[in-house]
Amino acid sequence: MPRKKDPVGPIIDATMQLAALGGWRNVTLYDIARESGLDVAEVVAAVGSRTGVISQIAARADAAMLSAVDDDWPDEAIRDRLFTLLIARFDSLKPHREGLRAVLASLPGDPMGALALMAGPGQRTMRLALESAGVATGGIAGALRMKALGLAYARTFRTFLNDDSADLSKTMAALDKSLSGLDRLAGRFRRGRSPFSDSGDTHPVPEAEPAAG
Repeated sequence: MPRKKDPVGPIIDATMQLAALGGWRNVTLYDIARESGLDVAEVVAAVGSRTGVISQIAARADAAMLSAVDDDWPDEAIRDRLFTLLIARFDSLKPHREGLRAVLASLPGDPMGALALMAGPGQRTMRLALESAGVATGGIAGALRMKALGLAYARTFRTFLNDDSADLSKTMAALDKSLSGLDRLAGRFRRGRSPFSDSGDTHPVPEAEPAAG
C-alpha cells in the first residue's frame, strides 16, 4: 500500500501564500483546505487550526536549526555555535517570509493571537538553541540567557523579514551584531560573569554604561 503523503507541507505553503496575498486575518480553514487540495477535516487533523500552522512552521524551523550541529562543535566558541544555529533557522524560514510578514503585521490588533503565535514557539526555540550550543538553561541564569538571546533573535528577525539579499547577508550582519552585544546585555542581569561564556569561563563581564537620560 503506498505511503500517504504528509499533508503539513502543502498546508504550510497554502497558508503562507494566502496570508501574503490577503492578510493573515482573512485566512480561513476553508481557504487553506481549498488552496492545499485537502478537505477541511484533513487540515484540522494535521495542524489543528491556523495557529497550529505557525507552530508547525516553528517546529520545522527548529529541526533545521538543530541539523546545523556538526562534528566541529567542540572547537567552536559559543557565539559561533549560536550564529550557525540561528542562521540555519532563518534560512529554513526564507520561503515563508512574505507570509510571516503578513502574520506579524496583524499582531498589534490581535494581542491574544500574538501570545499564541509567538510566546510558546519563541521560548522553545531559544531553549533549544542554547542547549544545542552547550549553554545551560536551568534556573534563573538560564531564564536570563533565554531572555537575552530572545531579544537578539527578535531584533534580527525584523531585519530578516525585509532582507532581499540572495544569501541573507543583511540578516547575517544583523545577527552578528546582535550576538556581539549579548554579553554586554547579559551583564545588566548578572554581574561578575557572562551568562553566555563558555563552560568554566570566569572572566568578568564589563558593566554596561547607563543609558543617557
